[in-house]
Amino acid sequence: MLKATRALSSVEPLGADEVRALLSPVESESHILLAVSGGADSLALLSVTARWAKEKQETRPRVTVASVDHALRPEAAEEAAMVGRVATRLGLPHRILKWEGEKPSQGIQEAARNARYRLLSDYARAVGIRVIIAAHHADDQAETVLLRLAAGSGLSGLAGMASETPLTDDLILFRPFLAIAAARLRATVSAAGLLPIEDPSNVNQRFARPRLRAAAEVLNREGLDTARLTRFAERMRRADEALERVVDDAERALRVPATAGERFTPGVLAEPAEIGIRLIGAAIRRVSDGAALELNRLEALHAAFSDASRAGKSLQRSLGGAIIALDRQGGITISREPPRRSRLSLGKGPSGA
Repeated sequence: MLKATRALSSVEPLGADEVRALLSPVESESHILLAVSGGADSLALLSVTARWAKEKQETRPRVTVASVDHALRPEAAEEAAMVGRVATRLGLPHRILKWEGEKPSQGIQEAARNARYRLLSDYARAVGIRVIIAAHHADDQAETVLLRLAAGSGLSGLAGMASETPLTDDLILFRPFLAIAAARLRATVSAAGLLPIEDPSNVNQRFARPRLRAAAEVLNREGLDTARLTRFAERMRRADEALERVVDDAERALRVPATAGERFTPGVLAEPAEIGIRLIGAAIRRVSDGAALELNRLEALHAAFSDASRAGKSLQRSLGGAIIALDRQGGITISREPPRRSRLSLGKGPSGA
């Protein structure tokens, strides 16, 4: 996100020992997939991974490269083909995955991101790969923290991106460069003699990330630089992981058998609010197959249930495809919301039948 304070020529590219340490978590995989767009960060990933894989070809994973052509710009197809030529020169197979069909008029970046991960995931599963590697770096992490802060995220969101994120039960997204500044990846690409693609959307002020990059100098002066923001994300992740362990212990103590859905003893509302909110949120996601929940709505639900419990009242609410019911004793039951019947099915047919 933030501009380098030294000239690029004085920034050290990634060294071989550093790359070995960064990629050691995937060394035991049989086959890995690199997501490469052609930008400086992903070309750096391509370059160093190709060299790393060749060091010990008999023990290191096979490496396949994939580029997604979002078909949003006329140049996209040629850019994906360029990545293929580089991959071939480095001795790696390459696949172009194209986002077919109509594109939305709004929220295009989010839609493109979702399409990208869907295409990469489908291809990885088809060829038996369980790890996709992306080149997100420290500057991306800093931007993510700021964007989530602006969106009102809680502690989990402010932890930023994780180095390992499950995409499905059998597929992991691995980000080895989260502690590496973008300037070092550019230096790595330059040292490899490669010319990165400059995506115009990276400077388009319609989008939030380019606006943050344009404000980098001001943010730096206020102490919101990449190093400090990535350290903040690490601290938030550490705290989030500690809280999740407490939540797991509380769930084992407070969750009781239920014939359907989930049930908790009255003690769930006696827990600190953060623990109770996480317990209820996790149960809602389980019964509704992973529904996305807004934190402010979860907080409002927990507050309403806490008030009702103190008054000895029962209460029922719906959220995220689930029915959450509080009894007078303070116990909470969470069950899947029944499907809504359409209005047409509620009325009589034209014959009066």
